[in-house]
Amino acid sequence: MRSLVWFELKKMLARRVALAVNVGVIVLIAGVMALNVVQCKTTDAQGEIVSGVEAIAQTRAEAEEHQGAITAERAASDIAAYQETLFERIDRDAVGGMTGAAVYDLMFQNFSDEEVYELYNPYWSTLLKPWKVAGEEPAQTAARVTSEMAADWYGAADGLTQVALDDGQGGMWEYSEAERAYWMEMRSSVSEPIEYGYSGGWDNIVNCFAFLVFAILAVCVTLAPVFSFEYQSGADAVVLATKHGRTRLVAAKVLAALVYATAYFAACTAIVVGVSLAFYGADGFGISIQSIALSSPYPLTAGQAALLSIGLMYAACLGFACLTLALSSRIRSTLPVFVADVVLVLFTGLIPSAGVGALERALALFPLNFSNFTMLFSALESYPVGLVVLDLIGMILVVYAVLAIVATPVAAASFRRHQVS
Repeated sequence: MRSLVWFELKKMLARRVALAVNVGVIVLIAGVMALNVVQCKTTDAQGEIVSGVEAIAQTRAEAEEHQGAITAERAASDIAAYQETLFERIDRDAVGGMTGAAVYDLMFQNFSDEEVYELYNPYWSTLLKPWKVAGEEPAQTAARVTSEMAADWYGAADGLTQVALDDGQGGMWEYSEAERAYWMEMRSSVSEPIEYGYSGGWDNIVNCFAFLVFAILAVCVTLAPVFSFEYQSGADAVVLATKHGRTRLVAAKVLAALVYATAYFAACTAIVVGVSLAFYGADGFGISIQSIALSSPYPLTAGQAALLSIGLMYAACLGFACLTLALSSRIRSTLPVFVADVVLVLFTGLIPSAGVGALERALALFPLNFSNFTMLFSALESYPVGLVVLDLIGMILVVYAVLAIVATPVAAASFRRHQVS
């Protein structure tokens, strides 16, 4: 059996198209990740734009300046200190009636560049997030926050989930009572205090794991001819007539396909993860995901979110690998198999939901759509299935597990029962 699996692996990878695509995708992902580091940009305290490793170091310094657990007492104290710094130089009552652009200009008129830089540190945006209104400057938000409001910072943070449920994703989805209970229970499981700090490497993995979609495409290109090529070349007449042509050989093809898909996906993942942790740093695994997005109801750390994201893409990779095998076993031509994969993997990311909640939830299950932080961890995508409520993460795992479980036997059975013409 081992020799059969090895033979099938060599046969899959020996095809020039498969070899070119596999090497090309690895080079592409490596190049994109290198550009991800080189093109990283931010602004320093003097207002100068810095890029590359210097920008990464600057971002790290910003986060580490306020690193630590955000207790309710610390949140209230820091907000009060922030307000005191702001409103000793600008009029607290006046900023409420100004535009955001006017307040931004006012900041530079009353504070030095270094002071403005500190007042716009992302930490303050996190603290003020429970009360922020779209298009509002931090100073305008701070002007509305009272000491009583600041003292209930965790209550206000939890309220973000309730606000999102009431908003219903801009009115396109009406959450059922079961869904509301699910998300509120999820939010209540977030441990307090939230741990704030730098988790750049893990954040970057979540931001870049979408590039693993190309690895899925490479897997589909390689696996598309596994069965259909036997039909095209006429080898099926020989293969199926051998002693183990309808048994061990079929199993070897499926096993070789899954081994290859896993190994290739792991190689591409190693590039994304390796570059991210090497340049952005591996520290901050235990930083709360709420320090990235306070509104997220998930009780996860930044590191756990990164690993979960990779795991979901791997589940999609295996699902599409098995689907490709099933299509290959049913269709004589390789081209329709590949076209079907491209449509499902890539084109589904180009279809707008048009404000239809059910359509958005269907599209969200495809790799290119769920491969971003907001969709996975902040959008509150839920699927009521009878008395059970699944979130997007759970539904992705269910869908691709079912796809793999159904498609694999179909692939094997279709080839075994194939009648040679």
